[in-house]
Amino acid sequence: MQDKNQNELGTIRISDEAIAVIAGLAALEIAGVASLAQGTVDGIAEMLGVKASQGRGVKVEVRNEEVTIEINLLIEFGVEIPSVCQKVQDNVRESVEDMTGLNVAMVNISVQGVKMKNGKKPAPLR
Repeated sequence: MQDKNQNELGTIRISDEAIAVIAGLAALEIAGVASLAQGTVDGIAEMLGVKASQGRGVKVEVRNEEVTIEINLLIEFGVEIPSVCQKVQDNVRESVEDMTGLNVAMVNISVQGVKMKNGKKPAPLR
């Protein structure tokens, strides 16, 4: 679905994909976020050769100028997960609202995994 705004000069449409890219980039700005995690559909699409976008791992639903966003994340090892997720929610909401003029009703975060910083391997468990 696309959001439509009408003004005296014509119609403005903002695609869900554009909103997903905004949300994904806003999430990646937050310290402690390692990357966006692929959802099942993204993983299948990538196996079929479909190029991954900055919006992968982000699902957007627009209804009556209100947006609900779901983001799948990989978090860096050692960070306080609830704190990082709160910052992601705040930054995503602010970025999407500022850039689109839409009201963000919810930003749901799903932490799909934890990644070591700088490619280091975790110490073995004893």
